Amino acid sequence: MIWAEIIVYSVFVYLAIGVLFALWFVVFGITKLDDSAKGTSIGFRFLIFFGAIPFWFLLAKRLLKGEKRPTEQNAHRRRAEK
Repeated sequence: MIWAEIIVYSVFVYLAIGVLFALWFVVFGITKLDDSAKGTSIGFRFLIFFGAIPFWFLLAKRLLKGEKRPTEQNAHRRRAEK
C-alpha cells in the first residue's frame, strides 16, 4: 500500500509543478522557444497550457539550454543544402 501512495503523491507533485510551470510558460516562456508565438490569442495559449503541463520537464530543459524551434528537415531542404 505504501508504494501506491508514493506513486500517487509523486504524480501529484509532478503535475502540480507542471501547472505552475505551464502558467509561467504560456505568459512568458513560449516566445523564448518559438518566435512565431508572439502576439497569439488567449485561445492558443489556453491550448498550449494543457500541453505544457505533462511536458514541463522537456520544455524547461529546452529553455535552460536556450534552444529555439528546430528547422524543419525534409527532402527539399536537404537537396537545397547540397
